[in-house]
Amino acid sequence: MKKDLQNYHGSLRNLIKIRDAQMFVDTLAKKNSINSGFYFDYVVDEEGKLVYIFWADTTSRKKYSHFGELISFDATYNTNEYNMKFTPFTGVNDYGSCVLLGAALILDETIESHVWLFNTFLKAMGGSAPRLIITDEDTSRKAAIAKVFPTIVHRLCMWHILMKFPDKVGAPVREDREFYKRLNHFIYSSETAEEFESEWAKMIMEYGLEGNEWLAYRYHIRASWIPAYFRDTFLGEILRTTSRSESANSFFKCFIGYKHTLVEFWVRFDTAVKEQRQKEFIQDNASFHTLPILKTG
Repeated sequence: MKKDLQNYHGSLRNLIKIRDAQMFVDTLAKKNSINSGFYFDYVVDEEGKLVYIFWADTTSRKKYSHFGELISFDATYNTNEYNMKFTPFTGVNDYGSCVLLGAALILDETIESHVWLFNTFLKAMGGSAPRLIITDEDTSRKAAIAKVFPTIVHRLCMWHILMKFPDKVGAPVREDREFYKRLNHFIYSSETAEEFESEWAKMIMEYGLEGNEWLAYRYHIRASWIPAYFRDTFLGEILRTTSRSESANSFFKCFIGYKHTLVEFWVRFDTAVKEQRQKEFIQDNASFHTLPILKTG
Protein backbone atom coordinates (compact mmCIF):
# COMPACT_ATOMS: atom_id res chain seq x y z
CA MET A 1 0.00 0.00 0.00
CA LYS A 2 1.04 3.59 -0.48
CA LYS A 3 1.33 4.17 3.28
CA ASP A 4 3.65 1.17 3.62
CA LEU A 5 5.90 2.61 0.91
CA GLN A 6 5.95 6.01 2.65
CA ASN A 7 6.88 4.40 5.97
CA TYR A 8 9.63 2.38 4.29
CA HIS A 9 10.94 5.51 2.59
CA GLY A 10 11.07 7.34 5.90
CA SER A 11 12.97 4.48 7.57
CA LEU A 12 15.37 4.30 4.61
CA ARG A 13 16.14 8.04 4.83
CA ASN A 14 16.92 7.73 8.54
CA LEU A 15 19.29 4.87 7.79
CA ILE A 16 20.97 6.71 4.93
CA LYS A 17 21.49 9.95 6.88
CA ILE A 18 23.98 8.26 9.20
CA ARG A 19 26.50 7.85 6.36
CA ASP A 20 24.88 9.58 3.40
CA ALA A 21 27.94 11.41 2.07
CA GLN A 22 30.18 8.33 2.44
CA MET A 23 27.67 6.20 0.54
CA PHE A 24 27.55 8.81 -2.22
CA VAL A 25 31.35 8.95 -2.53
CA ASP A 26 31.53 5.14 -2.41
CA THR A 27 29.03 4.94 -5.28
CA LEU A 28 31.18 7.18 -7.48
CA ALA A 29 34.34 5.33 -6.46
CA LYS A 30 32.76 2.03 -7.45
CA LYS A 31 31.86 3.44 -10.87
CA ASN A 32 35.46 4.57 -11.29
CA SER A 33 36.78 1.11 -10.32
CA ILE A 34 34.53 -0.50 -12.94
CA ASN A 35 35.34 2.04 -15.64
CA SER A 36 38.45 4.21 -15.34
CA GLY A 37 36.86 6.65 -17.79
CA PHE A 38 34.47 7.70 -15.03
CA TYR A 39 36.17 10.71 -13.41
CA PHE A 40 35.37 12.09 -9.99
CA ASP A 41 37.03 14.14 -7.29
CA TYR A 42 35.92 15.54 -3.96
CA VAL A 43 37.04 17.60 -0.97
CA VAL A 44 36.18 17.25 2.72
CA ASP A 45 36.92 19.87 5.36
CA GLU A 46 38.86 19.42 8.58
CA GLU A 47 35.74 18.02 10.25
CA GLY A 48 35.31 15.39 7.55
CA LYS A 49 32.35 17.20 6.00
CA LEU A 50 31.86 16.91 2.22
CA VAL A 51 32.18 20.39 0.69
CA TYR A 52 32.82 19.77 -3.04
CA ILE A 53 32.31 16.79 -5.32
CA PHE A 54 32.57 16.63 -9.13
CA TRP A 55 31.91 13.79 -11.57
CA ALA A 56 31.86 13.16 -15.32
CA ASP A 57 31.35 9.74 -16.87
CA THR A 58 32.92 8.41 -20.05
CA THR A 59 30.02 9.54 -22.23
CA SER A 60 30.10 13.11 -20.89
CA ARG A 61 33.84 13.35 -21.41
CA LYS A 62 33.51 12.02 -24.96
CA LYS A 63 30.74 14.51 -25.68
CA TYR A 64 32.97 17.29 -24.42
CA SER A 65 35.57 16.33 -27.03
CA HIS A 66 32.87 16.85 -29.71
CA PHE A 67 30.71 19.65 -28.28
CA GLY A 68 32.89 21.32 -25.64
CA GLU A 69 33.72 24.53 -27.47
CA LEU A 70 30.67 26.27 -26.03
CA ILE A 71 29.45 25.49 -22.52
CA SER A 72 26.76 26.87 -20.27
CA PHE A 73 27.20 26.80 -16.51
CA ASP A 74 24.68 27.49 -13.77
CA ALA A 75 23.81 26.51 -10.19
CA THR A 76 20.54 24.91 -9.11
CA TYR A 77 19.46 25.31 -5.52
CA ASN A 78 17.49 23.10 -3.11
CA THR A 79 18.39 19.78 -4.69
CA ASN A 80 19.39 18.15 -1.40
CA GLU A 81 18.78 18.56 2.30
CA TYR A 82 22.26 20.01 2.89
CA ASN A 83 21.63 23.01 0.58
CA MET A 84 24.58 22.09 -1.60
CA LYS A 85 24.38 23.69 -5.05
CA PHE A 86 23.95 21.39 -8.03
CA THR A 87 26.11 22.75 -10.85
CA PRO A 88 25.78 21.03 -14.24
CA PHE A 89 28.02 21.89 -17.20
CA THR A 90 25.84 21.92 -20.32
CA GLY A 91 26.75 21.76 -23.99
CA VAL A 92 24.77 21.71 -27.23
CA ASN A 93 24.98 18.70 -29.54
CA ASP A 94 24.60 18.47 -33.31
CA TYR A 95 20.80 18.29 -32.94
CA GLY A 96 20.68 21.55 -30.97
CA SER A 97 19.79 19.64 -27.80
CA CYS A 98 21.32 20.04 -24.34
CA VAL A 99 23.93 17.47 -23.30
CA LEU A 100 25.51 16.97 -19.90
CA LEU A 101 29.30 17.47 -19.90
CA GLY A 102 29.88 17.13 -16.17
CA ALA A 103 28.27 17.99 -12.85
CA ALA A 104 29.11 18.85 -9.27
CA LEU A 105 27.74 19.66 -5.85
CA ILE A 106 29.36 22.54 -3.97
CA LEU A 107 28.60 23.82 -0.49
CA ASP A 108 28.83 27.53 -1.34
CA GLU A 109 29.46 29.88 -4.26
CA THR A 110 32.67 31.59 -3.19
CA ILE A 111 35.59 32.32 -5.52
CA GLU A 112 37.52 29.49 -3.87
CA SER A 113 34.70 27.01 -4.56
CA HIS A 114 34.44 27.99 -8.21
CA VAL A 115 38.21 27.93 -8.71
CA TRP A 116 38.32 24.35 -7.40
CA LEU A 117 35.34 23.38 -9.55
CA PHE A 118 36.67 24.86 -12.79
CA ASN A 119 40.16 23.44 -12.21
CA THR A 120 38.65 20.01 -11.56
CA PHE A 121 36.50 20.26 -14.68
CA LEU A 122 39.58 21.23 -16.70
CA LYS A 123 41.51 18.26 -15.29
CA ALA A 124 38.64 15.88 -16.10
CA MET A 125 38.64 17.11 -19.70
CA GLY A 126 42.35 16.56 -20.23
CA GLY A 127 43.29 20.21 -19.77
CA SER A 128 41.29 21.33 -22.79
CA ALA A 129 39.46 24.58 -22.02
CA PRO A 130 36.24 25.59 -23.80
CA ARG A 131 36.31 28.49 -26.24
CA LEU A 132 33.28 30.19 -24.71
CA ILE A 133 31.45 29.90 -21.39
CA ILE A 134 28.13 31.49 -20.57
CA THR A 135 26.95 32.08 -16.99
CA ASP A 136 24.60 34.30 -15.05
CA GLU A 137 25.81 37.44 -13.26
CA ASP A 138 27.83 36.28 -10.29
CA THR A 139 30.96 38.12 -9.17
CA SER A 140 32.69 35.10 -7.61
CA ARG A 141 32.00 33.02 -10.72
CA LYS A 142 33.35 35.77 -12.94
CA ALA A 143 36.53 36.09 -10.88
CA ALA A 144 37.08 32.32 -10.89
CA ILE A 145 36.63 32.09 -14.67
CA ALA A 146 39.15 34.89 -15.19
CA LYS A 147 41.64 32.99 -13.02
CA VAL A 148 41.15 29.46 -14.37
CA PHE A 149 40.18 30.26 -17.98
CA PRO A 150 42.00 33.55 -18.68
CA THR A 151 41.88 33.24 -22.47
CA ILE A 152 38.29 32.08 -23.11
CA VAL A 153 35.31 34.26 -24.01
CA HIS A 154 32.93 34.78 -21.06
CA ARG A 155 29.39 35.95 -21.84
CA LEU A 156 26.42 36.57 -19.57
CA CYS A 157 23.12 34.80 -20.09
CA MET A 158 20.57 37.13 -21.69
CA TRP A 159 17.70 35.09 -20.27
CA HIS A 160 18.75 35.73 -16.68
CA ILE A 161 19.17 39.46 -17.32
CA LEU A 162 15.91 39.94 -19.24
CA MET A 163 13.95 38.08 -16.55
CA LYS A 164 14.98 40.75 -14.03
CA PHE A 165 13.69 43.70 -16.07
CA PRO A 166 10.10 43.71 -14.68
CA ASP A 167 11.35 44.04 -11.11
CA LYS A 168 14.07 46.53 -11.91
CA VAL A 169 12.17 49.01 -14.10
CA GLY A 170 9.35 49.34 -11.57
CA ALA A 171 5.78 50.56 -12.04
CA PRO A 172 4.23 51.69 -14.31
CA VAL A 173 6.79 50.63 -16.95
CA ARG A 174 6.67 46.95 -15.97
CA GLU A 175 2.97 46.84 -16.89
CA ASP A 176 3.61 48.21 -20.39
CA ARG A 177 3.67 45.35 -22.91
CA GLU A 178 4.92 47.65 -25.64
CA PHE A 179 8.06 48.29 -23.54
CA TYR A 180 9.05 44.59 -23.58
CA LYS A 181 8.17 44.21 -27.24
CA ARG A 182 10.40 47.13 -28.12
CA LEU A 183 13.18 46.05 -25.76
CA ASN A 184 13.36 42.52 -27.18
CA HIS A 185 13.25 43.81 -30.74
CA PHE A 186 16.28 46.08 -30.56
CA ILE A 187 18.27 43.75 -28.28
CA TYR A 188 17.95 40.83 -30.68
CA SER A 189 17.76 42.72 -33.96
CA SER A 190 20.38 45.47 -33.68
CA GLU A 191 22.97 44.80 -36.37
CA THR A 192 25.63 47.09 -34.90
CA ALA A 193 26.68 48.40 -31.52
CA GLU A 194 25.79 51.92 -32.63
CA GLU A 195 22.25 50.87 -33.51
CA PHE A 196 21.76 49.24 -30.12
CA GLU A 197 23.17 52.24 -28.24
CA SER A 198 20.88 54.61 -30.12
CA GLU A 199 17.75 52.55 -29.42
CA TRP A 200 18.71 52.05 -25.77
CA ALA A 201 19.16 55.82 -25.28
CA LYS A 202 15.73 56.47 -26.83
CA MET A 203 14.10 53.88 -24.58
CA ILE A 204 15.71 55.29 -21.42
CA MET A 205 14.62 58.82 -22.27
CA GLU A 206 11.07 58.01 -23.41
CA TYR A 207 10.29 55.89 -20.34
CA GLY A 208 11.99 58.21 -17.86
CA LEU A 209 14.54 55.67 -16.66
CA GLU A 210 17.58 57.98 -16.52
CA GLY A 211 18.09 57.49 -12.79
CA ASN A 212 17.82 53.69 -12.80
CA GLU A 213 21.21 52.43 -11.55
CA TRP A 214 20.51 48.79 -12.43
CA LEU A 215 19.83 49.67 -16.06
CA ALA A 216 22.86 51.95 -16.12
CA TYR A 217 25.10 49.07 -15.07
CA ARG A 218 23.52 46.66 -17.58
CA TYR A 219 24.39 49.25 -20.24
CA HIS A 220 27.92 49.54 -18.85
CA ILE A 221 28.46 45.77 -19.30
CA ARG A 222 26.48 45.62 -22.58
CA ALA A 223 29.41 44.06 -24.48
CA SER A 224 29.06 40.91 -22.34
CA TRP A 225 25.40 40.16 -23.14
CA ILE A 226 24.15 42.10 -26.19
CA PRO A 227 24.56 40.11 -29.46
CA ALA A 228 25.44 43.18 -31.53
CA TYR A 229 28.82 43.29 -29.73
CA PHE A 230 29.89 39.78 -30.70
CA ARG A 231 28.46 39.14 -34.14
CA ASP A 232 31.85 37.69 -35.09
CA THR A 233 31.72 35.06 -32.32
CA PHE A 234 30.07 31.73 -33.12
CA LEU A 235 27.62 30.95 -30.32
CA GLY A 236 25.78 27.90 -31.64
CA GLU A 237 22.48 29.37 -30.40
CA ILE A 238 23.77 29.02 -26.85
CA LEU A 239 23.16 32.69 -26.07
CA ARG A 240 20.43 33.99 -28.34
CA THR A 241 17.85 31.33 -27.52
CA THR A 242 16.32 30.56 -24.14
CA SER A 243 19.00 29.99 -21.54
CA ARG A 244 20.66 26.61 -22.06
CA SER A 245 21.42 26.31 -18.36
CA GLU A 246 17.85 27.16 -17.45
CA SER A 247 16.63 24.58 -19.94
CA ALA A 248 18.94 21.96 -18.44
CA ASN A 249 17.92 22.89 -14.91
CA SER A 250 14.24 22.66 -15.78
CA PHE A 251 14.90 19.19 -17.18
CA PHE A 252 16.72 17.99 -14.06
CA LYS A 253 14.03 19.49 -11.79
CA CYS A 254 11.58 16.99 -13.29
CA PHE A 255 13.61 14.30 -11.54
CA ILE A 256 15.41 16.07 -8.69
CA GLY A 257 13.25 17.62 -6.00
CA TYR A 258 13.72 19.45 -2.75
CA LYS A 259 15.55 18.09 0.31
CA HIS A 260 16.74 14.74 -0.97
CA THR A 261 19.59 12.86 0.62
CA LEU A 262 22.72 12.60 -1.53
CA VAL A 263 22.02 8.94 -2.26
CA GLU A 264 18.47 9.79 -3.38
CA PHE A 265 19.85 12.68 -5.42
CA TRP A 266 22.24 10.37 -7.25
CA VAL A 267 19.54 7.82 -8.15
CA ARG A 268 17.33 10.59 -9.54
CA PHE A 269 20.21 12.32 -11.32
CA ASP A 270 21.29 9.06 -12.94
CA THR A 271 17.73 8.48 -14.14
CA ALA A 272 17.59 11.99 -15.60
CA VAL A 273 20.83 11.48 -17.53
CA LYS A 274 19.56 8.17 -18.92
CA GLU A 275 16.38 9.93 -20.08
CA GLN A 276 18.41 12.68 -21.77
CA ARG A 277 20.60 10.17 -23.57
CA GLN A 278 17.65 8.03 -24.61
CA LYS A 279 16.22 11.06 -26.41
CA GLU A 280 19.57 11.51 -28.14
CA PHE A 281 19.54 7.85 -29.26
CA ILE A 282 16.10 8.46 -30.80
CA GLN A 283 17.47 11.54 -32.60
CA ASP A 284 20.42 9.48 -33.85
CA ASN A 285 18.11 6.79 -35.15
CA ALA A 286 15.95 9.33 -36.98
CA SER A 287 19.06 10.95 -38.46
CA PHE A 288 20.49 7.63 -39.71
CA HIS A 289 17.31 6.06 -41.06
CA THR A 290 15.02 8.86 -42.27
CA LEU A 291 15.20 11.82 -44.60
CA PRO A 292 14.16 15.36 -43.65
CA ILE A 293 10.96 16.76 -45.10
CA LEU A 294 11.98 19.33 -47.69
CA LYS A 295 9.96 22.55 -47.60
CA THR A 296 10.74 23.56 -51.16
CA GLY A 297 11.87 21.87 -54.34
